Amino acid sequence: MAIFSLLFYLLWTIENDKKLAVIFLDIGQGDAALIKFGNGQKMMVDCGPDRRVLSKLGNYLSFFDHTIDYMLVTHPDGDHYGGCPSVLERYDVKNIIFDDFKKSNDPFWRAWTKYSAAEKTNWKFIQGHELMKIGGNELEFFSPDSAGLVVKKDADLANNHSIVFLLKNSLGRFLFTGDMEMPLEDAILEKYCTTTTTPCSTLQADYLKVGHHGSQSSSGVEFLKAVAPRYGIVSVGAKNRYGHPSPRVLRKLERANTEIWRTDLKGDIIVE
Repeated sequence: MAIFSLLFYLLWTIENDKKLAVIFLDIGQGDAALIKFGNGQKMMVDCGPDRRVLSKLGNYLSFFDHTIDYMLVTHPDGDHYGGCPSVLERYDVKNIIFDDFKKSNDPFWRAWTKYSAAEKTNWKFIQGHELMKIGGNELEFFSPDSAGLVVKKDADLANNHSIVFLLKNSLGRFLFTGDMEMPLEDAILEKYCTTTTTPCSTLQADYLKVGHHGSQSSSGVEFLKAVAPRYGIVSVGAKNRYGHPSPRVLRKLERANTEIWRTDLKGDIIVE
């Protein structure tokens, strides 16, 4: 009987791993999302601030599954990549997608450098507009693009060098923004939304991962008009010292008829 139970569990986990889902993980003050593609492949988009991401992944990946097909790090801020060394240590990561922005030699960076260098993986640096297809899903990358985007010179370099991409699949359109602030929003609007028609056909998304944890430095009015999201996901820690999300940003989302989903209030946010 135990053998049949084990076989049933194995078959169930294999099929469940092939179920298309986008999961925004509640990892405190930081960003981490797990994309499960319909072909069984998985992508991490950021890893949160620390190793608590491992327990979160354990809730959604089979005990026998030790592979992450893609790890995408939007930019090297500790609350986005601090947990990535732990993921690299626990899982076999096949591909790392990075923005190639160099960070000062802080503890997070040293750990990232150590484990990413030891991992036998393929590296891909996003340097301009491009498309990627994974198991019936399409990813369109808009940033970083130093040659094609005109970002204000006084903008925060790391945040406005974030990887920004649109995921398109049968569940809808998901715009991932890292810690993008208004200077990068404006640069993307200038390049991809040349008419006043809203929403902008290139950027329109059903689900918006709200930039920079809902900071008032992000989510400009024109950007929200262009994206016209039905749902805004705010990845944020409870009672954080930054005051995220900004009440002003929440009001802008409400005026844009966007339903707000917050990880500090809802926990993990699952779209499947």
